[in-house]
Amino acid sequence: MKILLVVPSQSGIYGKIKPPDHPHLGLLYIASVLERDGHEVIMADFDAEFFTEEKFKELLGSESPGLVGITATTPTYANAVKIASLVKMNCSARTVIGGIHPTLMPLEAMEAGVFDFAVKGEGEETISELVKCIETKTEMSSIKGIVHMVDGVPVETPDRPMIDDLDALPFPSRRLLAGRKYRYPDALRTPAFPIITSRGCPGNCSFCTAKFAHGKRFRCRGAINVVDEIEMLVKEHAAAEIHIWDDNFITNPKRVFAVRDEVRRRGIKCLFAFPNGIRADFVRRDILQALKDMGTYSVAIGVESGNQGILDGIQKGITLAQIEDAFRMAKETGFETWGFFLIGLPGEDRRTILQTIDFAIRLDPDIAKFHILKPYPRSEVHEQLKKLGLIIDEDYIHYGIHTGPVHRLPDLSADDLMALQKLAYRRFYMRPGKIIREFARIKTLNRLGLNLSAGISILKDKILS
Repeated sequence: MKILLVVPSQSGIYGKIKPPDHPHLGLLYIASVLERDGHEVIMADFDAEFFTEEKFKELLGSESPGLVGITATTPTYANAVKIASLVKMNCSARTVIGGIHPTLMPLEAMEAGVFDFAVKGEGEETISELVKCIETKTEMSSIKGIVHMVDGVPVETPDRPMIDDLDALPFPSRRLLAGRKYRYPDALRTPAFPIITSRGCPGNCSFCTAKFAHGKRFRCRGAINVVDEIEMLVKEHAAAEIHIWDDNFITNPKRVFAVRDEVRRRGIKCLFAFPNGIRADFVRRDILQALKDMGTYSVAIGVESGNQGILDGIQKGITLAQIEDAFRMAKETGFETWGFFLIGLPGEDRRTILQTIDFAIRLDPDIAKFHILKPYPRSEVHEQLKKLGLIIDEDYIHYGIHTGPVHRLPDLSADDLMALQKLAYRRFYMRPGKIIREFARIKTLNRLGLNLSAGISILKDKILS
């Protein structure tokens, strides 16, 4: 079967996407499994290829796929629906939606009327079975992890167990990236490639929905398998920098040391960064040194709040002291540090948000990101805020991290939350010493452009993108 996999546009939802930071690894994993099964796979990334509706319709006409698979986060769901509608109007292909949003809201996805199937959770085994059933025209009720139509009614099958042996998955099909441009603007070297070496996070943060997609049980690829992929990227794709996008790469210290040892044994020379973050309560000096030894230069840490009561309320499971220790050790090890902070968490007021800003200044990471909370469907914070009548906008396209607030708090309006976000950026970055250090970070033209754009946004009181 010829299968078209589609990444909807994220422009204006996750910031300025020209070109996107990274390719969609989840979809590339799906592609690699389908290719292993003998199917012909093509891909359309709306932002990387600057697709218009007309260009996409031309692709449908020239390729005539038998199945179109579309991935969707909550804020890109509306764009996924538009793409599926185009498919239905312009060819006879069946449509399937996967990703975090249909995992959270599978029946809602089917109610759009443009999807034949929705895949819940990890999709590699599911899509393999689904395509086989489509080809053989056999009963689909035995496939775990899908929603399909039966006599015009959406029927949800039981959830599929998480994949235990991640080493059994083929590497993402990066051949599909040929001719497409991706650029992580803060990378020191290019080309930079993302990898995922584990799934599942033991954390229980009430704002996070990752557990619905990958569970809370930490499952990791073996060190040999991980370094095989790294070596392949260096040798076959000239990778100069690797970005590890795990939820928490350092969950298993022994594996961290094993990856470090294997990278050094093979003499692999490239830089590593952890832009998705690591948990402060897992940080140890010997782990940080191992990351340094393998070539890591940058680590991000999720802080969320500078008030212990708020951290406890969101079930972060981390203390302010642990966060301070983690940043101190990271700096002493010689890392560039990033801190992620959330504004507008349940229980917050102006006082607690000001404490978060003060805490960020005290931690003084190289980069601080202050995002306004987005209460995604089925997250615990969404249920809390919904019950209190504090959700003010349920249009999913506004649920990106660089769009305005979709909720308020008892003592803070949406405008108040935006004003506090702007205050956080001004107070953190408009310090004389900080401005000087920011100039010292500018080691590439991309970073220069990023800093100029961010500086203009702060001065104009815009939401940072």
